[in-house]
Amino acid sequence: MIFPDICKSKVILVIIGILVAVNSYAIIPNRKYIRLPQESGLIYKQLSVTTKDGYHIETWFYPAQDFPAKNAGRQEMYPYKIIDKSKRPTIIICNGDAGNMSYQQIYLAMSYAANGFNVVTFDWRGFGNSSEFAMNTDFLCYNEMLWDYEAVIRAVKKQPEVDSKNIFLFGWSTGGYLSVITAYNNKSVKGLFVTGIPTSFEDAIPLLKKLPKNIERNLIVPQDFPRDKMPIYIAPKFHKPIMVIVGSDDNRTPQWMAEKIISSVPDPTYKCLSVFEGAGHGGEQSPYFVDMERFISETIDFLNNSIAPVNKKH
Repeated sequence: MIFPDICKSKVILVIIGILVAVNSYAIIPNRKYIRLPQESGLIYKQLSVTTKDGYHIETWFYPAQDFPAKNAGRQEMYPYKIIDKSKRPTIIICNGDAGNMSYQQIYLAMSYAANGFNVVTFDWRGFGNSSEFAMNTDFLCYNEMLWDYEAVIRAVKKQPEVDSKNIFLFGWSTGGYLSVITAYNNKSVKGLFVTGIPTSFEDAIPLLKKLPKNIERNLIVPQDFPRDKMPIYIAPKFHKPIMVIVGSDDNRTPQWMAEKIISSVPDPTYKCLSVFEGAGHGGEQSPYFVDMERFISETIDFLNNSIAPVNKKH
């Protein structure tokens, strides 16, 4: 696994973003990008993605590439190029319920791309440079977010750099359970890894209401959202590789939720549970912040073990 020393210095650039972008649990759209990939020395291209109801979804495609040099970075996009003509396994990283893909996604893309994976990030409608979409900040999610996800997958499958048999999803918090639902619904998805996901709204909302900032708030699940496809309900019918990561001190989606989901996934499905001691749900307490090197290493091991044998050479 590639995890150079300069990786730790690069992480400093995204610390503030991590604190803002994941320490939430209701819709908080952010339209402003705090940095662009080229400022961190990354090569990428923008994909044309349109949802079935006509919304533009801003999407960045990072091909597998070397880790940026220590002083890499500029204002203009780098010329797009690929290491070779191999079709590679691809990770689609979705956002949570706040921030946008200019936050920790850039660091994560940097790490996975340097280990031979294509990486895709995107913004939900109403976030970043995606189409405007009015959102009620008391809503926990929107059914339309699932449409956004499906549109991104359709576009990714068409890219010549992509091994369409090895498309994986990664999400956290709200983006985590949306990833589980999408992986369950979409035959093109090979597997996924997630962190900070609830079993169900019935389990999660009472815990969220205990948080000081939520005591007086309405926490609303849209009527058209498929509540019956929350992780605990589809886990017994889930047959794709899945890794659930949780912090032992997570008070929003506690460890018992992750254990319950994983134990409900039937054998012999390839499934993994990883507990990060002392980690919480988000922000500076999230598993990937508490021990980033371990997080990247374990998820890459999971991906490599999930990839079809014909692609083991990647």
